Amino acid sequence: MLFLVKREVLVLFRIVASCATAVILIFFISSLSGEDLIRNNNEIKNCDGLLAQINAELDGGIAQRIAQLGEVPEKNPFRKFYCVELAKEIHDLSGLTEKQRMLFDTYNVRSFEGQLKRMMDYTEQADVKSLMDEMEVVRRELKNSANLIEKKRDKLIRQRTAYLVLFIVFWLVLYLYYSRGIIFKKTDYA
Repeated sequence: MLFLVKREVLVLFRIVASCATAVILIFFISSLSGEDLIRNNNEIKNCDGLLAQINAELDGGIAQRIAQLGEVPEKNPFRKFYCVELAKEIHDLSGLTEKQRMLFDTYNVRSFEGQLKRMMDYTEQADVKSLMDEMEVVRRELKNSANLIEKKRDKLIRQRTAYLVLFIVFWLVLYLYYSRGIIFKKTDYA
């Protein structure tokens, strides 16, 4: 009975030791290649969240935002107020593309300021057509951002999967090495 318990503890120790060694090897190999697996996993989560927001806007959120504003008024003070609200919605949507640029470290403050200044000029002139054209530009940028996020997310998932497969291979090889009972048959001397 004691021999059986001792043997089970030894098997459990081999499993834990081989798992810990495989984890250390994976993190060592990933750090040598310049990858941070924990940061990559967080990036996948961030990409998923941002992609869900962008897709929600593209799948009807933009149309709903415009519909909530109502019809375009003809008289100037009301038309100007409509343009201000439309510019606010465009600014909110363009913030999603800026989040994507921040995620990819390609954020440019000057282009964002230029777009904001252009929209402010359109609101001063109560130019609804130009603001709607700006909305179409933002819609195209959102589609482009969604495609870029999807590509990066797929790349990170492939990379995570490759490291997971490598971990499993290392774990099996190390377990077989630590146990030496499967590769090399032990002879029992009793």
